[in-house]
Amino acid sequence: MTKDWDFLLVVLLLSDEEDTSNKRIHSRYRKDFLKSLDIDQRRLRQRKIPRCCLQNPSRSAWRRLYSAQNDQGMITLTGFDCASFASLCALFAPVFDSYTPFVPSGTSCFEREKLPNKGRNRMIRPEDGLGLVLAWTRTRGSLMALQLIFGMTYSNLDDYLLYGKRIIVKVLRNDPRASVKIPSSEKIAEYKDMVSNRHPYLTDVWCTMDGLKLTLQQSGDTLIQERFYNGWTHDHYVSSVLCFCPDGTIPIAYINIPGSVHDSQVAEYGNIYDKLELVYDRDGAQCTVDSAFGNITREYLIKSSQELIHINNYHDRQIARDATSMRQSAEWGMRAFQSSLPRIKDRMVFEERGERKVTLSLMILLYNFRANLVGINQLTSFYAAPLLRDANRDFVP
Repeated sequence: MTKDWDFLLVVLLLSDEEDTSNKRIHSRYRKDFLKSLDIDQRRLRQRKIPRCCLQNPSRSAWRRLYSAQNDQGMITLTGFDCASFASLCALFAPVFDSYTPFVPSGTSCFEREKLPNKGRNRMIRPEDGLGLVLAWTRTRGSLMALQLIFGMTYSNLDDYLLYGKRIIVKVLRNDPRASVKIPSSEKIAEYKDMVSNRHPYLTDVWCTMDGLKLTLQQSGDTLIQERFYNGWTHDHYVSSVLCFCPDGTIPIAYINIPGSVHDSQVAEYGNIYDKLELVYDRDGAQCTVDSAFGNITREYLIKSSQELIHINNYHDRQIARDATSMRQSAEWGMRAFQSSLPRIKDRMVFEERGERKVTLSLMILLYNFRANLVGINQLTSFYAAPLLRDANRDFVP
């Protein structure tokens, strides 16, 4: 009798464990309804356009736009004009032609080189692969619109998209026009002049800093889900902290942190405070921040203030006023970053394969490359335009 009770107890414990594991995964992630459908019913629910409805890639809308070599059309779809697109494609093409996007799941696309003289030639050229990634960053929602633009089936488009994103990160990571790095002393002196030209009391400021929260899909695991949950806004996020220079570029960034972490703590984790202190010790340059970042013991930070009436000293009050005004440029930078790359505003799919970090790195590198080569940026228009107008006026014969 005792053995029977022991056996029953073990069965009940096992069943409880199974029930607990099932409860941790929400029904939307188990996809029970989809699995119950037959193949025809599943196909009707796939948001994909079949091959019979698409143009051949050689006669696609993208090829027509690319062959026209019109800056307005290229900037609208890709964010780059023809010259800057050609510069990026010159870096992109050698890597694109040397490897293949068709690799086993879970392996790196750079571990398998493309074999010469084997199989048919690719229909997708390097400019197609680059245009696909750039157009993806400029659109939102489903990929079916990109299918119509590039004439590619969904699975093929998805493979080339993952492949192209990694190539761009690979070739731009160390490119001086796109990389995230601390500028030279000469460049920081130039930034200080640009800021002081607009804010006379900020004589030693070279950048501004703010946090960015991007929405994230909920995880099926409640323990993982709570890491990304922000109780103040009641949603799930990925946090990042970005610094912006007066020319619109990002010199310092730390990305892909769970949304439950405070912005100041993100800056601590990413050694952003240490980098700003290094610039302050080297060049005496400071950074403006809002109330989310502490400046009690940090001389390299100038915090904006909304209550100027409590500052008795006139000079300190003017510094706080200009710091509050300059802090607006961080909002302009965030706006430029998100509006030039609208895909970043889509709710990210939760995954643990590293794709989110690749995407965020891609966005920042492309943003810097675009800010340096194309220059359509509100920060540049506000801080650099007066200097350019003065220079043109002085040198007119």
